This record gives sequence, C-alpha cells and structure tokens, in this order.
Amino acid sequence: MTGALSGGRTARLAVVAVVACVAGLLPGPGSAARDQREAGLGVMYDCGLPTGARQVEVVFDATFPARGAVGKPIRPVAVRVRAGLTRTVVDELLPEGTRSVGGTVAVATTVAQGRERALAEWVELASPEVRLPARGTVEVGFSGDVPHVTVGAEGDVTFRVGRLDLAFDPGSSGTGARPDPAARLSCTPARGADTLLATVPVGAGPEGAPPAPGTGSADPDGDTSNGTPDNDPPDDRRSDDTPHGIDAGPRPAATTDKCPLDPPKGELDPRRLPSPPPGAEVSKLEPTSMCAVPVGFATLRKLKSSAIVNDPHGSGALAGRPGLMHLAMRLREVRAPDYVEYDHLGLMHIPDAEGTFLTFGFQPTTAKVRFEPEPATIVNVIRPGEPPVTRVGYRQHLRLYDVRVNGVPLDVGPRCRTSRPVDTVLTGNYPVSEGGLLRGELDIPALAGCGTGGEDLDVLLSGAVSGPGNALKIRQGRVCGAGSPCKVPELPAL
Repeated sequence: MTGALSGGRTARLAVVAVVACVAGLLPGPGSAARDQREAGLGVMYDCGLPTGARQVEVVFDATFPARGAVGKPIRPVAVRVRAGLTRTVVDELLPEGTRSVGGTVAVATTVAQGRERALAEWVELASPEVRLPARGTVEVGFSGDVPHVTVGAEGDVTFRVGRLDLAFDPGSSGTGARPDPAARLSCTPARGADTLLATVPVGAGPEGAPPAPGTGSADPDGDTSNGTPDNDPPDDRRSDDTPHGIDAGPRPAATTDKCPLDPPKGELDPRRLPSPPPGAEVSKLEPTSMCAVPVGFATLRKLKSSAIVNDPHGSGALAGRPGLMHLAMRLREVRAPDYVEYDHLGLMHIPDAEGTFLTFGFQPTTAKVRFEPEPATIVNVIRPGEPPVTRVGYRQHLRLYDVRVNGVPLDVGPRCRTSRPVDTVLTGNYPVSEGGLLRGELDIPALAGCGTGGEDLDVLLSGAVSGPGNALKIRQGRVCGAGSPCKVPELPAL
C-alpha cells in the first residue's frame, strides 16, 4: 500500500517538479531585428475638461517592419505614448494634493491601404506612477502591446493615430489617502494636425498565401460580422466598419500583473558568463526593470508525459494570472569588433503549482509545489550576419507539500525537496523583444527529506522522478516595460 501511494505522488511530483524547474527560465532582451525601423510623431490634441477644451501635446513612438508581405502580420512593437500635462490640466483633472499619477491610454488607430481601411484599437497601454512636479508640465508615458495587422493586397499600408482616451490613477496625496481612479480625459487630434505615424510598403507574400480576411477590429473568436461587403465602397466617416482586405488583428488582453518599477536585486553568476573576446571592453551598467511571460511544456522522460509550464489558461484551486519573469536589463555589456554581449539578471515570480494526475491510470493524486529560485543569469550574444543567441542559466529548489492520494493526505513533511538545486540551461535564436522559442533539457536530482513518522519516501520518489533527458520547450512572450502588464503568449506545439 505504501508503495502504491508513493508511486502515485511520485507521478505528481515528477510532473510538477519539471514544471517548477522550467517555469523560472526566460531569456533577456537582445537586439532588434535588422529589418525594422523606428517611427515617431508629435500631435496636438484637443481634450475635454469641465471648464472647456484644453490642448495636450502627445508624442507617439513605435517600431514597424521596414516592409511587409501579403498575408503576413505587420507587428508594431515598442509602442509608447507620452502625454504632456500642463499644470492647468493637472489641477483641474486630479484631486487636490495628488503627488503622483499613472494610468492607461487607448488609441484609436486607423490602418489604410488604398481605399481600404480598418480600425486598430490600441488599448491598455499602461504607465507607472510619475511624481508630479511643483510647477510646469509633467510627462506621463504609456507602453504595451498592440494588435498586428494583415493585408490581402500589395501596396503601402499607413497607420494614423486618432481618438485618445486616458484614464488616470492618482497616487497618494499629501494626507496619505489614495483617491479613487476616476480621472478620465477624452481627446481628438487638433484641426490640421498631422496624424500619420508610419507607412509600411507591402509586397507579394509567399505563393498561395491566403488574402487577409475583412475582420477589421477582430474579436478573439474571429467574428467577421463587421466586415464590409466587397461591393460596398469605403466611407471615411465610418470607423467601426472594415472593408474587405485588412485584418487589424485581435485586441491583446492585459492578463498579467504590472511589471515592477524597480529591477530585481542580485549578481550575475560569473561561471555562466562567456570569456570576453581579446580586446573587448567590459562595462557595468545601471539596469532597468522589464518583464515577460514564458509558457510551454516540460516532458518527463520516465513517465512519458508532459506538463504545462506557467499555464496561460490556469486550472485548479491555485489558478490565477500567469507568472512574470522579472528582468534587471543590461547589468553588463561586452563590446569587441563584430561582437556585442548583453548580460541580464532574471527572477521568476509564480504562485505555487497544483495539479491532479491518475496514478496507475485510475488513482487520482494531487500535490502542490513551492518554488525556491535563485536569480537567472541571461546572456545575449549578437554577431553581424547571425541571429542573436540567448542562453539562460538558472537554479532552484523544488519543495513538495499537501499531497493527497484518492483524497487521503499523504504526509511528506515540511522538508521534502530536491537534494540540490536543479540546474538548467535553455537556448534560443530569435529577437527577444519579439519573443520566440527556447529549448533545453533538465537533469532532475534526487529528492530528500520526504516523509514523517519514520517513513522514508526519498527512494521511491527519486526512482520515479530523478534522471536526465527531460526535454523543455518554452515560448517567451514579448518584453514589456516597468508599470505595464505583459502579453501572455500562446503555448507552443508539443
């Protein structure tokens, strides 16, 4: 009986242990793709206040592909919106005594190609709290992910900014009270303002590529009911209809906590840093705080099964938002001819994991795992003419608790964990700002300290869990800035 129980919880531990090991691994940001270009635009907006319209200067920055292809997504990245609030606007908009302000902004962006047009809603761009100066203008910066755009024909695609809706969250006041987040501001471009942010030329896509559906501001379920029939000419006055040929992509959902304002603390592991090339210049830098979300699969070789890493959909009693990888960006830089290296520090913050498995095909077993991580050392190497190489080195203990077999508690004690930290290395080749795939393998060490009342479960658990060759496949989402929620990527193919 003891053996059956131990085997059941071994199966659960095995899967959860691999999940725990992998979930904390993520590469830091590297160089941007070479075929991208930055766009910037300043626009004067007329904003409605109770006493009348006030002008607010707004600056837009984003990175677009230098060119596009029919049927292939055009992805604006590194999107930032900066609103300059004068003292008059601040005093009228925010409660008296407000010392800082943050919030979100939504931008109605018109995408056009020839006579076709679509509305791309840039929503949930977020700002960290900004301290208000005693006088003068305060700049509030918003950033986040925006929808991609796909077109079904060749020709220039333009992006024009339009209506702006700001929601401000006032910070603490001089009295220590925190006002309600009720300050809202709706703005439209001033008459005669130039609203053209970017133009992307689009050429022929791969042979046989399907044309873009006419979904416009598509919902996540792909509803195309807002499409305009082919024989209905576009109407400049309509912003909620989309003629056939432009897909403004699904609206990205902000489903994570905001990235912390301050970077994580810790030191790079010198054993994981490559030797600098001859004559290289090594610099220590002041890091910035950024985040990303990793999701994927860990396959346990002995059990011939896989588990989801940082489940983007969640399940069970501990289900919640997927965890963030918190990054201290660019702690160290190494430069030499034809060689650039950026070294970052990363730390995963995820809740305890819980799951249910069938032991021997019929006996339900549940368990929880707590992660006890060390900071990850993340190395990005960029060489001319080669894709960037990202390597992540990371260690953490895995602690097992609250094990139940067929609903009956199995006491593993308070010290049941891996006998030594689990060491993992993941490698990927992709622009980290865009996200991509990482691959690696785990060697799970033996477990120790498992069992109470004289019962030693270490050998049984280790026999089913420990060993090399446990494959990992992780998809990293795009990097987001401090104060912003991160986009959760889709799971990779198993």
